[in-house]
Amino acid sequence: MCDPATMTGLSIAGSLIGTAFSAVGQMQQGKAQAAQANYQAAVGRNNAILAQRAADDARLRGEEAARRVKTNASQLLGKQRAMLAANGVLVDSGSALDLTTDTAGISKLDELTVRSNAEREALGYQAQGMNFQAGSELQGMSAQNSLAAGTSAAAGTLLTGAGSVASKWYQFDKQSSSTPKIASGWGSDMGAFS
Repeated sequence: MCDPATMTGLSIAGSLIGTAFSAVGQMQQGKAQAAQANYQAAVGRNNAILAQRAADDARLRGEEAARRVKTNASQLLGKQRAMLAANGVLVDSGSALDLTTDTAGISKLDELTVRSNAEREALGYQAQGMNFQAGSELQGMSAQNSLAAGTSAAAGTLLTGAGSVASKWYQFDKQSSSTPKIASGWGSDMGAFS
């Protein structure tokens, strides 16, 4: 069995080692949480880019669809005017003019509806992209906070551990100073001082 001084020394060493491992573990945990948050931030940035591309694509598809509607409307108007003229009807007056004007108006409304729908779809993607970007920024802040929290926790552990070691050292020092010490040659012969 070890003497009390050896036991106290081992206890102090164990406290120091345990404190160091705990502090390192807390810093590593903070780094791991920061890495995870940074990864999520990168995913958010990528999703924001993809959402913007989807918005751009929606606008391009909308423009193409609107162009087709306009082309089809022009062809329909041309057919109507040709049929009316082939039947001897004046195309720029009366009910023939009303028919072609209505067709042109309805076609323009269809074209504007297609553009409006595409723009709404694009705005939806842009809103989604802004949400992804905001989430990415939030994850970036979370990463910074995780690093700071890990460092703070490690510092707290080191301070607590230092306090524990100091307390053990104080107790050891107190016990060792109150224990009577026998010096070699002193007091071994009590009759010499009588």
